[in-house]
Amino acid sequence: MKFIQMMDQPVDPGGLVEWSPHTPGGFANWNSDPRPTSHNHELHLRGALEYRWRTQREGGRESWLGLAIEFDEPMSVPAIRSALTRWIDRHEVLRSHVIIKNTGMARLSTPPGSVALKMGRVRWYAEAGPLLDQLAGTFDRATAPLQWPAYLFATVARERTFTLLFAGDHSLLDGYSLILAQHELIELYRAARERREPDLPPVGSYVDFSAEERRVADAAERDHPAVAAWDSYLLSTDRQMPRFATSAPDPQPTSEEGTDAPALPQSSVTMELLDDDAANRFTAVCSAAGGNLFAGILSALALAYREVGGGEEFRCITPRHTRSEGRWLGALGWFVAVSPLYLDTTGVVSFDQLIDRATAELRQARVAAGIPFLRVAGLLAYEGEPKFVVSFIDTRHAPNAAEADAGGARVLRSHSYSTDEVFIWVNRTPSGVRISARFPAAGPAHGEVSRFLVTFGDIVRGIGDQSTFAPHNT
Repeated sequence: MKFIQMMDQPVDPGGLVEWSPHTPGGFANWNSDPRPTSHNHELHLRGALEYRWRTQREGGRESWLGLAIEFDEPMSVPAIRSALTRWIDRHEVLRSHVIIKNTGMARLSTPPGSVALKMGRVRWYAEAGPLLDQLAGTFDRATAPLQWPAYLFATVARERTFTLLFAGDHSLLDGYSLILAQHELIELYRAARERREPDLPPVGSYVDFSAEERRVADAAERDHPAVAAWDSYLLSTDRQMPRFATSAPDPQPTSEEGTDAPALPQSSVTMELLDDDAANRFTAVCSAAGGNLFAGILSALALAYREVGGGEEFRCITPRHTRSEGRWLGALGWFVAVSPLYLDTTGVVSFDQLIDRATAELRQARVAAGIPFLRVAGLLAYEGEPKFVVSFIDTRHAPNAAEADAGGARVLRSHSYSTDEVFIWVNRTPSGVRISARFPAAGPAHGEVSRFLVTFGDIVRGIGDQSTFAPHNT
């Protein structure tokens, strides 16, 4: 399943309709909700509010994730309306909103059945380019986290096919949520068309999870294992977050008013790194060395970083899911903590040796994700943010994974204007290993990251070709 920047893959032209959630009477009929918000959500909202104060523009845009699902049939308007409203009813996070007040965070929620959809016909598009521009711009505006709803649906209908699209601010969901959501939305639509109940298991509420996570994290003190792990890591880096850099980042451009005005969106790359056979060969090498695929990916990244001049020490931040109970597995929400990773390639003479180091580091670094980083940062009086992030996820066991990976659905991400962030996502899918990345569009880092990604791909393919599981030429 592709994880791709919105502008990197066209949507076939057709009739565009926007589906906007609303509640009669607005917030007047919502309920005050005592459940606290998650640390991730709070940090995201405070960043958006600070951006608004500083720039006089809406904060938090260009931080959304989304989904595009292809249907090989004419669109049924009643079935789409039913599927989307039932999905909103299914996931409480879509019916809840957090407001920043002087006294802190205040949550409002509304019960299932209270959210309706406004159907807004935009126009018919005969070309993919203008349609994609319209969708991307609309999603940017509709997903600001300080408003509700911070999400929007759209459909593009044609005579015999249609595309369902969704975008939501990151505070409401993570990438894994959307990998599962494509199956949910397809099943909800099919059930509505066939006039039956959808065959979907019950799911928990991210709002409940947020309250529990907040309670546990706020009870943690300086001696918590996660805090100690982060403290040790930051002491080893002079309290600096890892960066992808063999040179300093470019200064942030400013507008005539003195507010942030980034000139270019980040560069974006999405590609299939290995097909399924090649992925199995590479994984076999990792397994023979006592590691897993993620340990192998991390090792190859460290070797590539060294080869392009980054040095012997490879450091990055990696997300870790926090879906610790069965009820959270299918829930829509931001179930992510982060860990720092460090891999030293000094003295390495074989890939097996590096796999062993990476395996030990992944096991040890897991401790740092024990509580949200915002709580850790508060206890350590630390203000830095992740700048170099490497994510790995295996989607092969997700419902409908093979059909989605074959083109039936794709996870979308918004563009970013950062001048110093480098994010790399590596996904093991039914068809192989896919890689997606965003990085600075200009300056030295642009060329450095581009060269790094090419080198990384060469290393992974070269190691896989050495596997005893590789087919022999005859």
